[in-house]
Amino acid sequence: MKNIYRAIFVCIVVCFATQNAEAQWRWGRYDDFERLDTIVSIPKKNHNSLYISDNDFYIRMSFLGLEVEVEDDWDYDWRSRRRRSRNVEYIEQHDHGTLRGFNFEYGIMNFLQNGEFPSSSDLYQVKPLGSTFVGLNWNHITHMSGALYLDWGAGLNWYNYKFENAATRLDPNGGELNFVEDLNINSAIKSKLKVTYLNFQAIPMFDFGRGKRLVRVYEEDDVRVAFSAKRGVRVGIGPYVGLRLSNKAKYIFKDDDGRDKVKDKGGFFVNDFRYGMRFQLGINGFDMFVNYDFNELFEDGNGPQLNPVSIGVIF
Repeated sequence: MKNIYRAIFVCIVVCFATQNAEAQWRWGRYDDFERLDTIVSIPKKNHNSLYISDNDFYIRMSFLGLEVEVEDDWDYDWRSRRRRSRNVEYIEQHDHGTLRGFNFEYGIMNFLQNGEFPSSSDLYQVKPLGSTFVGLNWNHITHMSGALYLDWGAGLNWYNYKFENAATRLDPNGGELNFVEDLNINSAIKSKLKVTYLNFQAIPMFDFGRGKRLVRVYEEDDVRVAFSAKRGVRVGIGPYVGLRLSNKAKYIFKDDDGRDKVKDKGGFFVNDFRYGMRFQLGINGFDMFVNYDFNELFEDGNGPQLNPVSIGVIF
């Protein structure tokens, strides 16, 4: 879990650094470089390319809006007999084709039982800020018509439920799943359930900015580094499905020998499939999501009737 928080901290730092770079943008020392005003994306078959000059193409990966490329044929400054450094910014307009990239998602999770959150008397009540959703997706954005786009892709999702009562134990014996309290533990520290899914989603999106992005490129010798930030408002809702890959429970407690940890990978009657609806909203460089599973986490009749719900941000 510490590694996840560390990764989130790095993501936040990068986002703030990008915003700071936007506020402090300055042109390079070569003021004779002609600024590019508008660039139109030209996706090629099986590639995602952006036309930026008469000779140069580069592939863009959308994860955190960062692009890095090494090119052997940048402009050469014959006067100083060395390669020149230059900075440039331009607008990318995605109005056809498909853009591809990686998305990282992070949020918080909970259950809904008959439309309400579990009460404090339920052993499966979770800690709202301690129960997390993590997603890593290979994402595609396909232009359909006008402002309509299809945001689709596949990836891995992790449901991490941290129970409010650290002495909560999952007992699958007896043909059904029961949540019980371990009264033999004097110092319970943590009780959690983790479920991993292979996920696929297809979200129709209305992008009122028509795929517009502000791109800033920094070039030094043969290396090009670019930051991009979305512009405009995006909103959409659509379905997702998931296939369960694994599930396990982890209990951490203290005993006479000190801190101890137990992992249980036994069957907990978790449904093999999940399906639900996803809402996405984006404003400029900020994107968020809300997921709601229509089917219950546990098999019908073999556990409590709980529908997972999550809310988070997309990087």
